[in-house]
Amino acid sequence: MTSDREEPGEAPLAEVRHLPLRRAGDELEPADTNVLEGELLSAEEYARLQRAKALERLQGYRQDVVTVARVARTVATHERTRAAGRVLLRHGTYVVAGASVVAKRAWEARSNSRYERILARLEAAGDLDRLELWEAKAEQAKQRRHDRRMDLLGAPKELAKSAAIAFGTVAGLLLVLGVVLAVHAGDAGLIVAPLGRVVDAITWTYWLVVAYFGLIAGLVTAGGLLYLWNQGRMHSTWNLPAWTDPPEPRGEVVNITPTIVAAALRDLGITPLRKAIEADPDHGARMLGMIHRRGPGAQVEITLPPQVTTQKILAVRETLAGNLDRKAHEVHIEGSPDSERVFTLWVANSGALDQNVPPSPLLDPDFGPVDIYRDRMPWGVGLKGDPVELNLLQQHFLLAGLSKQGKTAAARALVLWLGLDPSTRIRIADLKGFGDWSMFEGLAEELIEGAGDENFIATCDMLEWAVAEMQRRYDRWRAMGRKGDIDRASSLPGSGFEPLFIVVDEIQKLFTCATVHPDGGEIGGDGKKSRAARAAQALHDQARAVNIHFLEFAQNPTNRNLPVLVREGAMIRASLYVGTESIAKMALGEAAVDTGAAPHALRAGLDRGTVVLAPGESMDLPNGATHTTVRTHYISTEQAYDIADRAKALRAAAAARPAARDLLDDVLAVLGTESAVRAADVPRRLRELAPGYRAYEDLTGEALVEQLEQLGVKRGSQGGYPMVRTERVRQAVAARGQEDDLQ
Repeated sequence: MTSDREEPGEAPLAEVRHLPLRRAGDELEPADTNVLEGELLSAEEYARLQRAKALERLQGYRQDVVTVARVARTVATHERTRAAGRVLLRHGTYVVAGASVVAKRAWEARSNSRYERILARLEAAGDLDRLELWEAKAEQAKQRRHDRRMDLLGAPKELAKSAAIAFGTVAGLLLVLGVVLAVHAGDAGLIVAPLGRVVDAITWTYWLVVAYFGLIAGLVTAGGLLYLWNQGRMHSTWNLPAWTDPPEPRGEVVNITPTIVAAALRDLGITPLRKAIEADPDHGARMLGMIHRRGPGAQVEITLPPQVTTQKILAVRETLAGNLDRKAHEVHIEGSPDSERVFTLWVANSGALDQNVPPSPLLDPDFGPVDIYRDRMPWGVGLKGDPVELNLLQQHFLLAGLSKQGKTAAARALVLWLGLDPSTRIRIADLKGFGDWSMFEGLAEELIEGAGDENFIATCDMLEWAVAEMQRRYDRWRAMGRKGDIDRASSLPGSGFEPLFIVVDEIQKLFTCATVHPDGGEIGGDGKKSRAARAAQALHDQARAVNIHFLEFAQNPTNRNLPVLVREGAMIRASLYVGTESIAKMALGEAAVDTGAAPHALRAGLDRGTVVLAPGESMDLPNGATHTTVRTHYISTEQAYDIADRAKALRAAAAARPAARDLLDDVLAVLGTESAVRAADVPRRLRELAPGYRAYEDLTGEALVEQLEQLGVKRGSQGGYPMVRTERVRQAVAARGQEDDLQ
């Protein structure tokens, strides 16, 4: 803006025109140069102009800050940045955890903490013999550590002395060598030549270390960090937050859609199914239920059109897996017990079933004791990540599978868990004899290892002893006037009705042997003439009612090596990889295989330890399913020894406690002179009478009344509350005494 006049009192501001200088006398001519035009500004206008420029610069700065913030936020919240952060946190924590593992080892090596931990455990278990042994070991370790420390006090003097001797010896040898060289060459200067060469070598080594110090220090640091990282990854028990875990492996169709599933079904080569999908306005989508995530995969229920059954889908399972861009073992079909046209399809994420199975809970040093009446055996995890737990009480068990598929490890885990219940009795025949069951020495009442006629005879005798024990228990139970199942209180150690488990590994060798028993009769065979088969059948028929269980583990079952009358008696049947569908039916039964169980579809070697399980009544499967697939927890032979030692300690502690108590006598003792006491108050008095007695720990008033009824004490009540009347208990004791006199 141009100003035509000046404000009074203000000095005009003008921009100066630069003109060329002329000497006096020169004519004034228009200049050839460019003229810079300007304008006069007042002070107020100049200040206003500067403020405008400052505001413009400030706006630019603000825009730069916003841009930088947006970029920083985008980078910080990007999935790759998050993934990198998770990786850095996870692996950084491994290093810190590894340092803690190494520090713990160093501390335990220099202190008695390890022995103190063992002593505390043995003291809690009541194992006085082993406690005394480990106390002696702890004292010896303490003395050795003291001796080492005393040796370290004199170490500097001894080290200096040894160094002086070594230096003098080496220097002397070098001088002798120099003298020899000088005499030989006739040059006295060679006397100190060897010493000079050694000094040169030391100097060269020094400068090499100095020159490459950074590289050497870096390599040593990297090696140390790598060692700590590996120790933390392998041995640390730290639990990182779930969000730091690596993402689940994803396949091409992780989030399967109705279109993908319908197209996969359409292209199976089943004509009625293809026509039904093509004629459907929704292109087959109406056959599908809700698709939802289930574990490391997706699940959908499918209702097939008429003329198409689940069996037809099972017959082309591999084609269906290929249509879904999956391997055969990553697609699972579960038939419905209510309809032949309804099945559940589960599709795993690519590679999800190749991930490691979590460690077994049995490996926890504090796991146990267990109670098979109350607890379930944690055998592994299902394909969908759910824990699989078995009820083994009063259940006969059959596990089959080809060699080298993890059968022994899976079977041994079951028996190790049973051993953690101090009330169980175990007898084992391992007809392979490779040492896979040797840790049960001292834990099992009988342990047979190896094949051969002698062991076949011993195994047959063990089965026939179990049959005789079964009959003895029946006779005693009837003589006691007892009714119903054997409960926990009646099966404690010393009761005569303890849970007994007869275990035979590689049982197919027993049924295929040609051994004749010394008492007469063939041991092997698949008919009524086989002593082993007759004993096995008798156990299957009646043994579980009196707490006797038969566990059989076999390879590749056939009608010849595992008779029908034997395998059909198992309540729980399981199979690892087998070669054909017909063998799978022998292992699991036709019902399970016809509804989708497919151990023959597992991958030999790759699916080692994966079991197709037909659990019967031992566990409830969703939607009435007949089978499930279990990825069993792996327990190595070395770890099995640790668990077996823990089971022995628990049994030793249990043996130190009183054996079975007489419930009627104890009830009379706590009732005292009272004529009647509320049933709910009696269990508390029983626990005070016998603290630590297991049968009374969880006893309730209702359970007490039921147990007393079984012993002949009639139920009483007062004011709506169950009562225990002293006179009725006395009558039951007297009646029992009369029965004993008659016997």
